[in-house]
Amino acid sequence: MASLSARDERARESFDSAERIGRFSRRNMLRWLIGLSTGAFAVAFGIPAFALKTLQVVVQEIKSGDEFVYATAASGNASGDPVKAGDLEVGASVQAFPRGKTDNQRNLVQIVRVGPGQGKEGLVAYSAICTHLGCVVYAALNTNGQIACPCHASRFDPAKGANVVGGPAPRPLPSLPIDVKADGTITAAGPLDGPIGVA
Repeated sequence: MASLSARDERARESFDSAERIGRFSRRNMLRWLIGLSTGAFAVAFGIPAFALKTLQVVVQEIKSGDEFVYATAASGNASGDPVKAGDLEVGASVQAFPRGKTDNQRNLVQIVRVGPGQGKEGLVAYSAICTHLGCVVYAALNTNGQIACPCHASRFDPAKGANVVGGPAPRPLPSLPIDVKADGTITAAGPLDGPIGVA
């Protein structure tokens, strides 16, 4: 009987040892799987977040010193050519972007010669985005010498600070101080004096 119980004892110890090893392995396997799934979860959310961050575009706005270039071909000048003060006769207007900032439509500016002069004398510049619903105004002045919006017929007087003279626009177009370089290129002399478009 004694030899049977010794054999039973060895079998029991062997079974307990195998059970401990099995439990330990399962526990380690479970921990490993939890760690792996946590890592996969972090990667699944981390990669798209990183990708979105790299896709973000820095939007550049008009600042002092920016040179203006034609937004479209106008008066024999190609899109991207510098806008020169001598290109504009009294009663003429053009739309322009700051050089290198054409990807932001909110940078579109209407430059108008409202009176005779040399250099910046007689020139004014305003945002070309209507203050009613944010539409782009016409590049050319209407027959009354006003800046007109094609969306809801708002009209602005460029000779009087782009004040509203008709239509539903609630406020004037923001004004932009400008300067003229020695070669005649028109530049920004500061930021717009108000919010662009719908405020």
